[in-house]
Amino acid sequence: MKNLQTLGELPFDTLLLADGGKRLIAVAALLPFYDVDPQKVKILGTGQWDEQGLGAEPALIGGWFAAPDPAVRQAFSDKYLNAYGNRPHRLATLAYDATALSVVLGAQDTPQPFMAEVLAKTGGFAGRDGIFRFPEDGAAERGLAVMQVRRKDAQVIDPAPQVFP
Repeated sequence: MKNLQTLGELPFDTLLLADGGKRLIAVAALLPFYDVDPQKVKILGTGQWDEQGLGAEPALIGGWFAAPDPAVRQAFSDKYLNAYGNRPHRLATLAYDATALSVVLGAQDTPQPFMAEVLAKTGGFAGRDGIFRFPEDGAAERGLAVMQVRRKDAQVIDPAPQVFP
């Protein structure tokens, strides 16, 4: 056992894997080799984890990631399918929200509807992937659900907020 290249006792209890797809699966498969036990270390991910099949890698089961509410996304996808005959690209909701926000703001009877003060309104906006807003620092904030990877799918463990605090 002394010749194995393991880490031994780990100095952390949470690990963020900020990758997706095949690379995520490849990295996750190596975790047990380095003594990262998902029973002891909480594995966290990004929105890139929002895809089918992650539970096929045992090290990812129980991991958490943030994503839009799947029921809301499914409703959009179903409407899109009925209108166009195929499922939308994953980013279609973002394009839809950007277009809808432009139309709503452009229809206002104000001289400059796209000013930073308007975009940075505290309450934000309701979009197809949930609420979103643009604080004055220029970052985008989104209200996302917390999802947990299961063997065959992901489950909402903390629902997406309906309003910003």
